[in-house]
Amino acid sequence: MGRFDEAFRESDRARQLDPLALAIATDGAILSYYSRQYDRAIQQFHDVRELDPTFPRVSLVAYVYVEKRMFAEALATTEAALSGPWSWAQLAYVYGRSGQQEKARLALAKLTDISRLHPVDPSAFVVAYLGIGDKTKTLDWLEKAYAQHSNTTTTLRVDPIFDPMRDDPRFEDLVRRVGL
Repeated sequence: MGRFDEAFRESDRARQLDPLALAIATDGAILSYYSRQYDRAIQQFHDVRELDPTFPRVSLVAYVYVEKRMFAEALATTEAALSGPWSWAQLAYVYGRSGQQEKARLALAKLTDISRLHPVDPSAFVVAYLGIGDKTKTLDWLEKAYAQHSNTTTTLRVDPIFDPMRDDPRFEDLVRRVGL
């Protein structure tokens, strides 16, 4: 909803109640990312990595790196955590945003191959197509994510990943239908 002051208060309170909970710590980093406080988000993700270098959600820092145009760091983080459909979606996103369209399409092809064997959340394709810059396919997959009540639709209003979509009337209609 973009009510960041309230969200930060709640996040800080959660950290006070359970200062060692890595999920709470990464939620705080993600909140910093959503509020476009990228340096703060990077520091928070690094703090979590110091506590547990293998904690999977730490790889989300790659999205922050992309926003700061730190593509080498984004690729290194993503490639180090490559393990499943979301990793391939993230890799397609990072490659695409860094201008490496051929590599982005190869990562998307791998994601597509995985989806033929196992169900994949449509939001993974949203991320991949956002990176490639294909607004039409991004919107098609967003509609599928909406139909399946994917969690990704709850961040449409605040996630910087969707900034390239904000001027599209179909995107704004989706945001309205989600109730944001």
